[in-house]
Amino acid sequence: MAHNVFKYGRLILCVIAFALGIDGANAEIELETRSVSLAENIGVGDRVGRIRFLGMLALSDITHDGVRFSQLSGIAWDDDEGILYAVTDKGGLFHLKPRFKNDVLTGVRLLRAFPLRELDSGKPLKRSHADSEDLYVLNGHDRRRGNTELIISFEREPRIVRYRPDGHAIAVIPLPEVLNKAENYRNDNRMLESVCMDPSLGIITAPEIPLKSDGRDTTRIFNLSGQFWRYPYASGDRITAMECLGNGAVLVLQQNFRNPLGNVVVLLNRAQLKKATSGELLKPETIVKLDSVEGYHVDNFEGLTRHKGNRFFMISDNNDLFVQRSLLMYFEILDN
Repeated sequence: MAHNVFKYGRLILCVIAFALGIDGANAEIELETRSVSLAENIGVGDRVGRIRFLGMLALSDITHDGVRFSQLSGIAWDDDEGILYAVTDKGGLFHLKPRFKNDVLTGVRLLRAFPLRELDSGKPLKRSHADSEDLYVLNGHDRRRGNTELIISFEREPRIVRYRPDGHAIAVIPLPEVLNKAENYRNDNRMLESVCMDPSLGIITAPEIPLKSDGRDTTRIFNLSGQFWRYPYASGDRITAMECLGNGAVLVLQQNFRNPLGNVVVLLNRAQLKKATSGELLKPETIVKLDSVEGYHVDNFEGLTRHKGNRFFMISDNNDLFVQRSLLMYFEILDN
């Protein structure tokens, strides 16, 4: 009898939820996570280079409301809503809420999941059109709720698109001609991996590796009005994310990742764009270098965003392989 009451009770709740337009499959859940040390001799609160390590979690690989929580390639923090947005290589968009204890990252709740959609048809992105790589939050720090928009960059079919937080496209943002043509890139999987926005310079983006027209020892960081800055490049490096810091400064996430079983080098550099003229070679300063050969537990880090003040998140793309992990790392950049 009790079993029947429970069963019919759940049925009634489902009917009520359907009537109210609530998607039960899209309810909040606590992600299963596992704490990961940065290295055997590096604990929470310890300093490495110019960062203080504040926790790292291995995130579970699940499917939520039909969207696979895997291949996480870009993240962005919305301070007004208290949401960490994440996009995937397959066109998935997730709303996350990180949890902290004593300023240390301890858990993550998955709030919502959506497919990114086509501008014209509203249908979910598919195949080569779905390779979303990075994102930036518009109106996420204006102390107003409900006006968030997302700027999302793509590869395979290079473009930058404005989206609503529910995955519906608003508009395609025009690119400089050199970035608009797929044939100008060296590889269809090495296109617009990063995007952010500076108050004075506008939207900033960069190809993952140098364009065909660039040399082998420099790549370029662009804004959408046609300005560009040359950035030092070493063979095997990739620019996988950028975070605009204000006043023309950008934090650049680079890595050298050859294969899931090989050496991984993660590098965070800071560069000043506003103090340089268009076409000038930048001289970035290194914030931290994490090399797996030296015992650091790093993976294919592709996403970066500022949280509050000098604190940041980084996330890794597990390439949908069982030998890799989705790692969410939290850290603070130190002044000196």
